[in-house]
Amino acid sequence: MIRNGTPIILVIEDYADSRQLLSSLLRANGYKVVEARDGREGLLQAYRVTPDLILMDLAMPEMDGVAATRHLRQRQSLARIPIFVMTAYGTADVKQDALAAGCAEVFAKPLEIEMLLGKIRETLGA
Repeated sequence: MIRNGTPIILVIEDYADSRQLLSSLLRANGYKVVEARDGREGLLQAYRVTPDLILMDLAMPEMDGVAATRHLRQRQSLARIPIFVMTAYGTADVKQDALAAGCAEVFAKPLEIEMLLGKIRETLGA
């Protein structure tokens, strides 16, 4: 799945502190990181860089994670990119909606960092 070189992870999160923390953590684990503040900006970044994995919040202004996932799945070049979503609203309905839209994984906030990193390594084979 991964191109030659370091895997690129697109982090889409509207809270700057959370986005920066996740980005720093991923960089410290050897990944290249591209950031976006909401679903619309995330789509633009995905079109621009074609990441190897997308880590996205579900509840965001402008465009939420489910809507962004549906848009990403419509574009052939992005349709197979694994999308992991994070949510503070981890109800069964929310999880079902995210998976039905095409998300590969749904993580509840607060995140279990080691579990998240393990799933990223497993998914990317890195």
